Amino acid sequence: MGLFVITIFLERHYILNTLRMAFKKGSSSKEWGEEPMSYRSAWTIFSICFVLMVIFFIYTGMSPWASFAAALAGVITWFAMTQVWGRIGFTDEPCYTFTPGFIKLLVWPTDYGLPITSTDLAIMPTLTRHFIAHRAVAGWGGSFYTVASGYSIARLTGVNPRNMIKVVAIALFTSILVGHMMQIMIPGIFGGKLRLGSLVLTMNIESFSWALWDRPTSTPISEVGSHIALGFIFMVVMRYLTTRILWLPDPLVVIVAWNWISSLHGLWFVALVDLIVKYLILKIGGSKLYEERTTPFIGGYMLGYALEVLIADVGFLTLFPLTA
Repeated sequence: MGLFVITIFLERHYILNTLRMAFKKGSSSKEWGEEPMSYRSAWTIFSICFVLMVIFFIYTGMSPWASFAAALAGVITWFAMTQVWGRIGFTDEPCYTFTPGFIKLLVWPTDYGLPITSTDLAIMPTLTRHFIAHRAVAGWGGSFYTVASGYSIARLTGVNPRNMIKVVAIALFTSILVGHMMQIMIPGIFGGKLRLGSLVLTMNIESFSWALWDRPTSTPISEVGSHIALGFIFMVVMRYLTTRILWLPDPLVVIVAWNWISSLHGLWFVALVDLIVKYLILKIGGSKLYEERTTPFIGGYMLGYALEVLIADVGFLTLFPLTA
């Protein structure tokens, strides 16, 4: 939450300028330069989609305030986590750390473990755990990551951002349609027991209650208000200082570094090895060796590893087809 607020504050002039140009009469394409679309179109699409999302939640039976909180939580979650992913190359699972706490802060600040007596209490745990914030691939983060990475690569490779946004839009809507069709068709082919992730969930309605009430703390969220305030202040102050003091470390990395799942997966060791290797490369060959040799080598290694995994998976499913 602190990262979201301080980012809005630091970019306030840009945001206000885009709003001013978006709703100014007689604005031309020269004013928004090489942006993928006009500021008016961008703000209009964002506003309409947000409102439609809230309306959809209300249509499912949720209360207006809970619907607004769920939509806002998704935007703030991935607005922040996209920055983390873009800056340090990996991220965590905000369904354990941020999103449920933020929703409880808005909707149930003094409650804990409520019995299911409304649609809000029935839907929100599963919505929080799987659809809003459970990793980019399973939550809403995929669309944020796709647009951000596409825009960045387009600028690096000289591709017109307007062409990029067209391709991304087609790809997103196509993947949504095909993805949902496959989630229905594939488990049916294998008797609804395909062991390739959580394609089919046959669980009680209370099964994911812990995902809301026990994350990030097994108490009413109001009882840890001081911790929330301290973390908020730390991020806002330190992030602001990094824009004034060049050598100050970016506090953005603490979102991952201080997370329990990072310790569980041993990310500290990977970061330590990366630090040592990068230091040695810069000492031996300088930035020229790092940029012209090392970075392409690592990129090729990652691509080769991904292709190897894909080929191995296809070969495994071909030789040992899954059965019901």
